[in-house]
Amino acid sequence: MSYNIEIQPSGVKYPSEDNLLEDALSQSLPLEHSCKNGDCGVCTASVISGSVVNENGETVTSGEILTCKSRAISDVVLNAKYYPELACIKKQTLPCKISSLKFPLKDVAVITFRFPTTARFEFLPGQYIDLNYQGIQRSYSIANSRKVEGSIELHIRRVNEGRMSEFIFGDLKINQLMRIEGPKGTFFVRNGKKPLIFLGTGTGIAPILSMVEQLLDDGDKREINIYWGMRNSEEFYCERLVELSEKYNNVHYNPVASRELDWGGHTGYVQDAVLQDFKSLADVEIYACGSVKMIESSKELFFKNELSLEAFHSDAFTPSKHSS
Repeated sequence: MSYNIEIQPSGVKYPSEDNLLEDALSQSLPLEHSCKNGDCGVCTASVISGSVVNENGETVTSGEILTCKSRAISDVVLNAKYYPELACIKKQTLPCKISSLKFPLKDVAVITFRFPTTARFEFLPGQYIDLNYQGIQRSYSIANSRKVEGSIELHIRRVNEGRMSEFIFGDLKINQLMRIEGPKGTFFVRNGKKPLIFLGTGTGIAPILSMVEQLLDDGDKREINIYWGMRNSEEFYCERLVELSEKYNNVHYNPVASRELDWGGHTGYVQDAVLQDFKSLADVEIYACGSVKMIESSKELFFKNELSLEAFHSDAFTPSKHSS
C-alpha cells in the first residue's frame, strides 16, 4: 500500500510503498543520506505524525528514525533534511575506461576514469559513485572538481581479501573498461560565509579535495582549514594539498600523523588537532569524512566545543561503502 509522506520544513511530498529513503531518491527527492545501510546515522529524521516501522520492527509514532531502514504504515509527516541543490542532478550508469593509474602508497590507488565523449556526468563535489566490475560493486568518493570534464578521479584504499581490492591492486590495466553509477550522497559544501574546516582520514581526503578545489575554482573567499589524518608522515600522498596551500592565502593545510610524535607537525587524532588550533567552534562549518568511529568521536567532541548541530556535515566510510 502507498502512503503520503510529507517532509518538513521543506514541504515536499511523495508517495512511499516501502523504504522511505529509497522511495524518495527514486522520485528525485534527495533526502540527506550517506551509507544507506544504517551504520552512519546521517539519514536520521524525526516522526512528527503518523506511524513508521523501524529497523527493529518497532512502530514509531514520534522520535527519531533512520529513513534508510524504515517504512511507513500510514500517512506520515517527517522532519528531515531535503536538498533542492541535488534535485536536478541526474543519477546515471555509464561505461568508463581507466586513463591513469598510480599507486602513491602500496595500499592506495589513484585512478582516473574517462567517459565516452557523448556522456555528460554532473555531480556536486563531495558526492560518490558506485564502481562496478564483473559483478563487484563498491562505493568511492569523487576526488576532482567539476572543472575537470569528461573524467573522474578516485582514491581507493586496499582492503585485505577485498574482492575489488584484489583486482585493482592486481591485474588492473590502462584502458580497462568498467562501469560507474552515480552521483550519490548528500555530502557537499553548503552556501554561507563562515570559515570552513575539513577533516578526513586516509582516502577520506578524496571528497575534501574535490570540495576544496571547487570552492577555489568558484572564487570562494572563505577561510579553508584542512586537517588530514594518517598514521605516519610519509603517508601523506596528495601533493595537491600542499600546492593549494602555497597558492591560495585562504587555504591552510594541516597534516596530522597519529603514530609519529617527532615529525614537526600535528600528532594524535585529527579531531584533537582541530581543537589545538580552534578554541571555539561557534563560528565555523565542519565537513568530516572517514570511519564511523572518527565521525562519531568528532561530532561529540565538537558539539562540546560550541559547534552548532547544523554546522556539522559528514560522510562515513562504512563496511559496505568506500570499502573492499
